[in-house]
Amino acid sequence: MEIIIEYVLLDNFLIDALLLVLTYRTLKMPISKAGIVLAGMFGAGFAVVSPLIDVSGILAILMKLAVAFVMALMSCFTFKKLISRYALFVLYTFAFGGALIAVFNFLGISVYDSLYIGYVSTLPLGTILISCLFFAMVMFRLLKYVFKTRFYASNSCEVIVKVNNKTAKIKGFIDTGNTLHNSMGKPVLVVPEKVLQKWFTPHERLNIMFGKEVSNIYNLETLNVGSMGGTYKMKVFDCEILVNGETKAGAIGVATGKLKCGDCQAILNQELVGVSK
Repeated sequence: MEIIIEYVLLDNFLIDALLLVLTYRTLKMPISKAGIVLAGMFGAGFAVVSPLIDVSGILAILMKLAVAFVMALMSCFTFKKLISRYALFVLYTFAFGGALIAVFNFLGISVYDSLYIGYVSTLPLGTILISCLFFAMVMFRLLKYVFKTRFYASNSCEVIVKVNNKTAKIKGFIDTGNTLHNSMGKPVLVVPEKVLQKWFTPHERLNIMFGKEVSNIYNLETLNVGSMGGTYKMKVFDCEILVNGETKAGAIGVATGKLKCGDCQAILNQELVGVSK
């Protein structure tokens, strides 16, 4: 039997690394790149020397389990959830091995088994798997971006906002979940802090964020806003909003973080575009 060491190293390193990443993703644990590389190298090294080890039966299974335990430990440099990640890694490894044998038999590729599963093929399996995985990831991200962009585009409109005696046209995402109102009952248009540069100087923006009075803005107040991340305080002040040719009294709410609304610059209250509660 002829064994190409480079293929064995490449295959087992990539496959072991992939299974370890899958294990940590499943357990929702942070991934240590250095740990994954080290564990993958250890597993690949064992795969190279395993044909020289004359063991079989129960002893071979115990040796495989011992190697998997070392890899699970090396992959993260911590004992946190060690038993869980070891058990899951072993489960994924044996499940992958069984599926691999079934696929190879279907394709007519010769398979042999010692301390690891081997095959007779001119193409390294690890390279094929990683290439397929990379392609799948790229396509997934591309499709996710396309669908998200289409979603935001179909639920957005341009509005003209007047405040501080200045007007600016901005693109807003129509969010039916935005039901914010200020103390006067005016619907709130939420914008990130950097968008304030359309109407205010840097000094005026700083004063607004600290709740200090600024010329030509009215009813500056602080709202307690609840979100999935908890409750935070939002600075709110009056403005005029022109939507579909109709001027409405509204308010601007300043978000301290980045808004999740694609290429839109604001999140519109549903009432501003005529969406009822």
